[in-house]
Amino acid sequence: IRFWGCRGSFPSFDENQVIYGGDTSCIEVRTPDNEMIILDMGTGLRKLGQKILNDSSCPKNINIFLSHYHLDHIHGFLMFAPLFNPEYNITIYSRPSNGKNFKEILEQFLQPEIWPVKIDQLPANITFIAINDEPVKINSNIEVLNNLHAHPNKAYSIKLNVYGKSITYITDCEHPKDHLNKNVIEFASNSDILIHDAQYTINDLDLHTGWGHSSWKEAVDVAIQSHSKKLILFHHSPDYSDEQISSMEKKAQMHFPDVISAKQGMEIEI
Repeated sequence: IRFWGCRGSFPSFDENQVIYGGDTSCIEVRTPDNEMIILDMGTGLRKLGQKILNDSSCPKNINIFLSHYHLDHIHGFLMFAPLFNPEYNITIYSRPSNGKNFKEILEQFLQPEIWPVKIDQLPANITFIAINDEPVKINSNIEVLNNLHAHPNKAYSIKLNVYGKSITYITDCEHPKDHLNKNVIEFASNSDILIHDAQYTINDLDLHTGWGHSSWKEAVDVAIQSHSKKLILFHHSPDYSDEQISSMEKKAQMHFPDVISAKQGMEIEI
């Protein structure tokens, strides 16, 4: 599992944000049979795209799953180098939103006044697949599930079951004020790796009710109640410094034995 972007809302590259990085949500999962699964297309997708072109071990078939369509999770599409290479087959899986699939939303966004290249002009073989509640089988050893959770205009948790191991990705998730979302806990059940939204401190979360995010404490509580083995705090506020995120990580470690804050460039091997 490689983290290419860990920030939320918008990218930030201030001098005090070096350790955890400034690119927005993008995670690469490489499986034992060299399948590549990408979770979200934030600005971190740019550097991943560069690596794919320059690393001969990277597959030509790429699977991308989107949690939702807010800009910080799709902005990297414009920067993804494999899109401009006809050797690549790129399949993008996502849930429809307000009756529109992702291609329709992209076409609506990519007007010539905003971006000069239309989707149909991209050389890569791009396939858009609208998914539902049914699991997606990449092959006999890889299954991808999704689950609705609370966020403005909806967002979805994503769970990868890969060769008997599970990676659960829950970002842009707001729990009810006085308790955790039971569906989220159930979906994350027994995860080997739980990546959970931890955009705010406990105090700052109270100031952002309705914004669709969690604090580090809720991420920890989900990890405990779901019996997850390892927790990764994710979707850091663009306003937080390295010192603030490190402080949140230390507080979280007082409540859960195996928790770290996601860092741009970090790799985890299961």
